Amino acid sequence: MLIADTRNRWEKLNPSKQAYMLTGTDEHGLKIQNTAEKLGIEPKELVDKVSNNFKSLASQLNIKYDRFIRTTDLDHVEVAQNFWTMMMEKGYIYKGTHSGWYCISDETFYPESGLEEVEKNGKLVKISIESKNEVVYETETNYFFKLSLFQNDLIEYLRQNPQFIKPNHRYKFILNELMTTKLPDLSVSRPSLRLKWGIDVPNDPSQKIYVWFDALLNYLTATGFPNGFTKEEGDKFITLDSSTWPATHVIGKDIIRFHCIYWPIFLMAAQIDLPKQVIVHSHWLCEGFKMSKSLGNVVEPIELSEYYGVDPVRFFLTENSNIDDDCKFSEALLQRSRDALVGKYCNLLSRIGGKLFDIAQAVKQAKDGEFTNIKDLIEGVSLKKENVSMLLQLSTELQENLNGLYHDMNEKFTDFDYIRAIQSWWKVINQANQLFQVAEPWLYVSAIKDSQISEETAREYQLLVNYFVYLCAETIRISSILIQPVMPQLSDQILTRLNVSPERRNCKFAKIGVDMDYGEGANSSSHKPPLQKVKSRV
Repeated sequence: MLIADTRNRWEKLNPSKQAYMLTGTDEHGLKIQNTAEKLGIEPKELVDKVSNNFKSLASQLNIKYDRFIRTTDLDHVEVAQNFWTMMMEKGYIYKGTHSGWYCISDETFYPESGLEEVEKNGKLVKISIESKNEVVYETETNYFFKLSLFQNDLIEYLRQNPQFIKPNHRYKFILNELMTTKLPDLSVSRPSLRLKWGIDVPNDPSQKIYVWFDALLNYLTATGFPNGFTKEEGDKFITLDSSTWPATHVIGKDIIRFHCIYWPIFLMAAQIDLPKQVIVHSHWLCEGFKMSKSLGNVVEPIELSEYYGVDPVRFFLTENSNIDDDCKFSEALLQRSRDALVGKYCNLLSRIGGKLFDIAQAVKQAKDGEFTNIKDLIEGVSLKKENVSMLLQLSTELQENLNGLYHDMNEKFTDFDYIRAIQSWWKVINQANQLFQVAEPWLYVSAIKDSQISEETAREYQLLVNYFVYLCAETIRISSILIQPVMPQLSDQILTRLNVSPERRNCKFAKIGVDMDYGEGANSSSHKPPLQKVKSRV
């Protein structure tokens, strides 16, 4: 959810763009039914609890979705049944008998080639090579979807759109599977005698719709399908709202086959545009293993956010979010990441927000054009001549990087390269801190108090002080605007302290000199640090 939330917020940072975030829970299937039976409760009671848990987690981590969809929602049930009927009428669904290896946990059949035999509790059992979950042999009457009709179409689409699946090694995996393995027709229903918790197949109460046929359609439900579309000649559906479709899917690697083979084929059959892209993320590992209650290495995000703060946790997860490979979680790394936010980002504000300086005055002087000849001033009156060259270089590079920061981060966020986007953000923070350290504006403040210097020299010193304060203030303002999708609360605190108008907190204002009306009250002694250190627990 966090990957999608960050991207959604990033899109909304641009007032000329629209974005819509959908998340939720798929709530039907044999796994839910069996779990509810073991707990002695009704399936609806179980899914209500699970759904509320996910909503609570989203709320705790400040994840702002536009809709939290549940596949038990009445409009979704209606869409699933209508889509089924449409596929039946087109001749893509038929009734037949099916035998094969079925995995209850994964709610799918696996071919023999996707299985391996292992010893479990003293006997040999078959498990899925991919998920490592046990399979059982089933024979039953089902409805089938003619996947095989669209295999070549999907192969051709993938060849022409190599960016459809990211990262590239996932794309290659799916394309290779399609080119080397003939797709069997997909069983898209289960007997009602075995599966009671599911959506009824239209006009056949003896069958329930297969959970993955049902669940994938949630994306269309959110568009208002079919009302959110119009039809062209030839029955092709065209969306009326580009913010909801075509969508970008963000999924886990364990459900790649459903989203990258079955789902595109369902859409092709319905003559609906395929998603823009499917982003396949990996898993978080703790102590080198996928998190598991049995291993005792499960990290509780709510407990973490209560101790370290929501935004530092969001920042750490984003800063280390690598879709290419599994990511390693470590509380020690989280602590280090949080300390960096305190010591570099927040401390930069503390350094210029103290009683020695005046951010509002510095911004006003910039607005009045008083820094026009600052290069000559730095060269002429700097207290440490050996630092002049470095000061000029640092101030020039910082301004260039600040003015290009939105473009740089946008390119990386759009590509879901969050690690490098955050690296670009850190670069300007580090540069501003270095500039402040080399400039040593506090020395000029002390010199101004010296009665031996002239009024003109004092004025020049003050101008130098305010110039460096201004560059650091602009760094904080621009970087805070652009980190809002990752740390919405902390960035809001800092922008509020700078007295940046809420209307000027979007990407249009993420350049030097675009906002010249902030800073009033920023140096008040009543302000508390926006983020304070916490004691290490590791």
